[in-house]
Amino acid sequence: MHTNLSWIDWSIMIVAVIVLRSFSLSTRRYMKSISDFLSANRVAGRYLLTISHGMGATGVISFIAMFELFYKRGLSPSWWSYFSLPVGTIMLMTGWVYYRFRETRAMTMAQFLEMRYSRKLRIFAGILCWTSGVVNFGIFPAVAARFFIYFCGLPDHFHLPGIDFAFPTIALVMFVDLAFAISFVNMGGQVSVMVTDCVQGMFCSFAFLTIAATILIKISWPEMVQALSMAPKHESMINPFHTSKVNDFNIWYYLIGIFGSFFSHLSWQGTQGFLSCARTPHEQKMGGIIGAWRGVAQGLCICLLGLMAVTVMKLPQFANEAHTVGSALAKIPNEYVQSQMRVPIVMAHVLPVAIKGLLGTVFLFFSFTCHDTYMHSWGSIFIQDIYLPIRNKAIDTAQHIKLLRISIIGVAVFAFIFSLLYKPTEHILFFFAITGTIWLGGSGAVIIGGLYWKRGTTPAAFAALIVGATMGIGGLILPKVYLARTGHEFPINNQWLWFMAMVSSLTIYCIISLITSHNKEPYNLTRLLHRGKYKIETDHVPEVYVGVVARIAGITKEFSKSDKVLAIFLLLWHLVWFAFFIVFSIINLLHPVSDSAWAMYHFVHSIVVPCILAVPATIWFTIGGVIDLRALFRDLATAKRDAADDGRFHGYKDDESPEQELLADSTEEAAKQDKTPVNRDRITEDVET
Repeated sequence: MHTNLSWIDWSIMIVAVIVLRSFSLSTRRYMKSISDFLSANRVAGRYLLTISHGMGATGVISFIAMFELFYKRGLSPSWWSYFSLPVGTIMLMTGWVYYRFRETRAMTMAQFLEMRYSRKLRIFAGILCWTSGVVNFGIFPAVAARFFIYFCGLPDHFHLPGIDFAFPTIALVMFVDLAFAISFVNMGGQVSVMVTDCVQGMFCSFAFLTIAATILIKISWPEMVQALSMAPKHESMINPFHTSKVNDFNIWYYLIGIFGSFFSHLSWQGTQGFLSCARTPHEQKMGGIIGAWRGVAQGLCICLLGLMAVTVMKLPQFANEAHTVGSALAKIPNEYVQSQMRVPIVMAHVLPVAIKGLLGTVFLFFSFTCHDTYMHSWGSIFIQDIYLPIRNKAIDTAQHIKLLRISIIGVAVFAFIFSLLYKPTEHILFFFAITGTIWLGGSGAVIIGGLYWKRGTTPAAFAALIVGATMGIGGLILPKVYLARTGHEFPINNQWLWFMAMVSSLTIYCIISLITSHNKEPYNLTRLLHRGKYKIETDHVPEVYVGVVARIAGITKEFSKSDKVLAIFLLLWHLVWFAFFIVFSIINLLHPVSDSAWAMYHFVHSIVVPCILAVPATIWFTIGGVIDLRALFRDLATAKRDAADDGRFHGYKDDESPEQELLADSTEEAAKQDKTPVNRDRITEDVET
């Protein structure tokens, strides 16, 4: 069978997968409790957390979505992303939402909602979150499988000896992909997910550097600019101020996305296992701060792959390659699949031998990491936030882990079937927006209100989630009904529907909270966040003095000297680029800048600067990742597991410290097994001693 890959390319991919699978086996012995399975026992360092989270949150479908956007709009949209710098910097420096969430010690977001509101809300939120998540995840395997089919040049169908039936290749590829992902996640839960994702992330960073260098050697920057300059008038792929006819991925798309990233930060639970596994809340914050540098090589490579595709398909000197790509695309009946597969097919016919094998390995790894992360999240949420709260009875650790594994397999089966049946009818990013709105439309108000506002109430939380879900479901149905009746596209796209859902749910949450909290005692946030007399010492690093200016910048007493340097550098870096954005925008409005000047800006911003930063950043994170991996294995080998730390909420005991509560719950759990009466007074004396 002839494929787009040589035996060298196939060998690189196969050997890489075998080595990774062998390495994953070493993680099995470290998973000994529910806390290990769900949160890696909360011992992850910042580099391990950042690398693995970055891999788990970015799948093949993410790349395809970005390629689809890039091929259609070029470099122009990247200018508007500067709007996010102030908001993003504030969120990173203050630890917006994720610092306080880690302080609650909740393993899932719905567990936090039970702690803050009620068990009924936890169940309701768990159902909404899980439903939204598994439907959203439903197309992941199909998009990844199509990438490998068209990138590798595999046939659409195949026959087995003696069977007169044409099996769809996409089904086989999805099965193999999901099977590998299941084997990783069910091996050791979040421990396996985090370790294998980190190892794959370190490999991919060096691979990105190699692929980027190859593209820069093969295609020159002037050729790329020439191709981008061929865009229609008022749809410029270079000048963001000449895009008046762009109706979808325009400035409003990005502004809504920025608001949504602030309002719904941590709402999406596809990577929920990483939200609770940091060693301390401060380590979680530092993981976010240094994360700004982790993806430099990845961003450079994605940009160059997109530029390569545009150049090959538009310039006459690449007519032969473009004809081959066009012939392959013509065999794809669905226009949306054609749009998604254009860049992968270009990669397969332009990149040299061995580099294609390296790129194929990268995408295999991203497929594994994303799928195992998402399956771990949605499978865990179903058991932790729906099944167990409804059952309302404790189960032993072995049975609990068995249920989690079965649930994870169930998510994979659903995604497999959904991917086989679903026919793409819109851009991937818009599918994400509307399926996510079922949960994201109202969850932001509930989470932010619960963590930061003492007056937030349970009725308000229910109302906000209902409004968000209703508008999300309406957004799925209404456009299709409108198209069927009028023959025209619905005038409001999915991004705007998401924005309307967020604003509506926030308004409802505030109004009902003010009404229902009247004459009631404010909620005890100090207890929820384990501060003051509820403080857990192991969750905080030693404090050092910082000045007033540093505190305003988000640098707290927990920052060490090196932490301060990293934070200040990031702050200044973002400040310089945002100031440049403001000044250059004003200049362009007063005196329009030429396209050649814009091309020079893109060259510096998208090529030169990342090339300078990518190599040292890759080395830096690789060293940090190795150190954190060794620390993780050491800590897990010696950690004392708490049987009661299983994601259930046992209620607050205001007369005891959190350490006493945890020890008491653990002792009671053990007492149930050996029938020994529990003396809570003796427990308190032991803790004090």
